[in-house]
Amino acid sequence: MDIRQLRYFVKVVELKNITTAAEALFIAQPSLSQHMANLESELGVTLLERSVHGTRATAIGELLYRHAKTILRQFEDTRSAIRQESESPSGRVAIGFPTSTSRILAAPLLARLQERYPLIELEMVEASSGDLTGQVAADRLALAVTMDARADSRLRIEPILEEELFVVVASSQKAPRAFGIEAFAKLPLLLPTHPNSVRVATERLLRDRQLKFRLVAETSAVEILILAVERGLGATVLPTAAFALAQQHGRVRGVPIKGRPLLRELSLSLSVPAAHSPAVQCVRELLLQVIDEEIASKRWKGVRRFSGAG
Repeated sequence: MDIRQLRYFVKVVELKNITTAAEALFIAQPSLSQHMANLESELGVTLLERSVHGTRATAIGELLYRHAKTILRQFEDTRSAIRQESESPSGRVAIGFPTSTSRILAAPLLARLQERYPLIELEMVEASSGDLTGQVAADRLALAVTMDARADSRLRIEPILEEELFVVVASSQKAPRAFGIEAFAKLPLLLPTHPNSVRVATERLLRDRQLKFRLVAETSAVEILILAVERGLGATVLPTAAFALAQQHGRVRGVPIKGRPLLRELSLSLSVPAAHSPAVQCVRELLLQVIDEEIASKRWKGVRRFSGAG
């Protein structure tokens, strides 16, 4: 059993398909299958279950997967630590963003990283906050921006800022400078699909005030929400990062709710095994710098950094 076999095994488990994993690893599928067979033979156990639906890890395979992830992380950390002598951290860092946040942070972070740490390879994943938290906890992502994160022994959670959510209406629609909660509840609503943090916060606000609302449609696609609002089919609720470009182009506009009652907390969630990696720490520090710059330039509105965060 060697590092290469462990890397191959991890890729098969994560992609759940031998052929797809072979393509991702740039090796022939029969060669990858032989590597997996050799690994099972050496350990004397069945690690993978193969079926027409794909390839899944057995219970023993899941155990090896968890240990293999730690071993591979330690291997990369060792290699990166050695290269630290030349002040050039390197390695692959996987980071996750919720869809709305990725629109404002992903590109500036990548640009800054290429300038400062060109040997670090960044993998950026966009998903719902709940999915991202699970991927960080499973050590499939090194870190992620998450919403309303809860304590977990597998995560290191750093609250970084508070974000206001706005009612988004068509730019052609007449609307007050700020919606009262009762007026907001009377709007036909197009909302993100559960368990999106915006949907949870919106429903909690209305439920706490015992207000009913009319849900016109729901979708996990932010652009569909914006297009529907632009056509006058209803209003939605989003953070400014999600609709800033559409507002800039005059398609929609964001209206606050009186008293800033719709807020969510953004945290930086780090995988415990990955948290001490020099490359991960470099990405973390640059991300926090980018966040501060976007807020200071007023490109990211409706957010407030927690005092002492970062």
